[in-house]
Amino acid sequence: MNITKATAADINDIAHIHVDGWRSSYGGIIDQDYIDSKTIEDRIALWTDIFEKDETTTLLARDENGTAAGFVSFGKIRTAPPGMSPIRPLYTAEIYAIYILEDYWRKGLGKQLMKAASDALKGDKHQSVCLWVLEKNKNANAFYKAIGGERCGKIDVEFGPTKAREVCYGWRKLKTIDEA
Repeated sequence: MNITKATAADINDIAHIHVDGWRSSYGGIIDQDYIDSKTIEDRIALWTDIFEKDETTTLLARDENGTAAGFVSFGKIRTAPPGMSPIRPLYTAEIYAIYILEDYWRKGLGKQLMKAASDALKGDKHQSVCLWVLEKNKNANAFYKAIGGERCGKIDVEFGPTKAREVCYGWRKLKTIDEA
């Protein structure tokens, strides 16, 4: 896989992966009508706004044929685990989104994207990172545990009519991801 920093020219590919990721990851967890309401056009608008604000780094993975296969988006922490001290935070960075097309699942791409994000965060002087994931997304939870994530918080959220729980995984040292 070739993983590079995404640009505005990659928005259509990112939007496609984002919508596909919702559909393949959240079926049976979130209300299907809510999932189906997420369109590529909506995601293009969202990602256009994200790129215009320039507060987020997004890395895009392409296979040997140049086909976009997955992405990871990250930056400064936005949603800290409950109880985390703002004075001496355990985590300074956050993975905002990571999605991979289902055809590329269980082929090591998730680990490659997490390591690439870890490297970029270290380059920005971060030493720790966390992310939020739906508690019922068993595959994602198992993956984050397998690469050294420690469960460190939970919050209740709503996705349309669905009430769900998100759990936070944290890596106090980015090198933990690199060693997984």
